Amino acid sequence: MNKFNFKTISMFAALAVTGALVIASSIDKTQAAEEITEGQKAEIKKMIEDYLMENPQVIMKSVEEYQKLQEKGMEAAASAKVVEHQDFLVSKDAPSAGNPDGDVTVVEFFDYNCGYCKRALSDIQELIGQDPGVRFVFHELPVLGPSSALAAQWALAAHKQGKYFEYHAALMTHNGNKDEAELTGIGTQLGLDTEKLKQDANSPEIQAMLQKGIEVSRDLGIQGTPGFVIGDRIVRGYIGPEGLKGAIAEEREKAQ
Repeated sequence: MNKFNFKTISMFAALAVTGALVIASSIDKTQAAEEITEGQKAEIKKMIEDYLMENPQVIMKSVEEYQKLQEKGMEAAASAKVVEHQDFLVSKDAPSAGNPDGDVTVVEFFDYNCGYCKRALSDIQELIGQDPGVRFVFHELPVLGPSSALAAQWALAAHKQGKYFEYHAALMTHNGNKDEAELTGIGTQLGLDTEKLKQDANSPEIQAMLQKGIEVSRDLGIQGTPGFVIGDRIVRGYIGPEGLKGAIAEEREKAQ
């Protein structure tokens, strides 16, 4: 009983009883007047109530089936949104790693201050090393404060110099502040033109890219990080390397 509250279960019980009474009362009025009396209706109601009391699993099954239908509807709506934003999600111009022509693309929405996103980095690196057919696409979703947004800007600026994933990995493993001095230092370590990096990070183009990612994530219902899109499926939250491998395998099976 802990999965469903009493109000929900009571609602389904009431619907079951009401439905049976509607069926009984929907019989031709002439026949009903001759064949089903008010007393008989009361007996039918009592029989249904007794049955539900003796077999509560019937109500639970009804609730579970109803929830499954709701979940299927939500999944279908989410899949439609993925298709709508497909060009943006898997764009060849988006930051990516792995096989650019891979048979499966995994899209990640993330934040540089997100602990689970940091854990996901090692999972992604492992999969890139193990699976030559997968492509990862990265979309910044800075939801954890100003330093997240600043780091995202600089990472996208590094993308313009062809060093996105290196900068991305360095940021994910960086434990210090994510201020301009630290972000410049990471750029220096990677051999980037730091003046251009700073200029690009503050450009309207980068701001527009960030805003677009935020808008798409909201439309997909991804409000926290990490969030993944694999095929037409949205996966919210950290699922570990095995979860990613399983989702990739499912996508390949669907394509066969």
